Amino acid sequence: MQTRVTVATVRGRSYYEIVRALKSIGVKYDSMSPEEASLSGAKVIITTREEAGAFAGSNKTVLLDTELEKYPAIAKAKILKTVIGTAADDQLIIGIDPGTRIGISVIYLHEEIASMLESSPQRAVEQVAALVGGISSHKKIVRIGDGNITMARQMAWALKKRFGDYLHVEIVDEHGTSQTADVHRRGMRDRSSARTIAFREGRAFLLSR
Repeated sequence: MQTRVTVATVRGRSYYEIVRALKSIGVKYDSMSPEEASLSGAKVIITTREEAGAFAGSNKTVLLDTELEKYPAIAKAKILKTVIGTAADDQLIIGIDPGTRIGISVIYLHEEIASMLESSPQRAVEQVAALVGGISSHKKIVRIGDGNITMARQMAWALKKRFGDYLHVEIVDEHGTSQTADVHRRGMRDRSSARTIAFREGRAFLLSR
């Protein structure tokens, strides 16, 4: 992904943590001091709270190192939206593969911006809820595979209860979603299945009246 992203900090430890997070989500970057970055053409600045004052009044998007550390997928979504622009189709789709290990795939601006595993339905719901609440999008869809239908309905109910009509939730027939996954790598099948589920339309889940 080509971006105009600049890491702007002179704090060694913070720089190391920012760079590590950016590499983990596949974002290219330049490095400058805050003073240099404030005069540059960078659209997105990543810095520390203590150094953010250098960008006060600018038209740049400023992300703090703490935002990147806590929810890197949300930070990546903000970077993509800033670089690509508001005219793009910013639909957010999250695929979930329920099971012993719960795979989650996050699709935003037609790109997978995150792929992760969670160990329980509760943790998966909290992770997905943070993504839904933190990523700006005109339409938000969560698609959950029906391989473990009890768990799928449990998570669907929790998400619809929290977000209501703000979030569209579907239960997806996940037959065949694991066929192309690498079964020999732990967790790879769950993440791959979640990605396939994200792109497969399902049945709308509605709360009972």
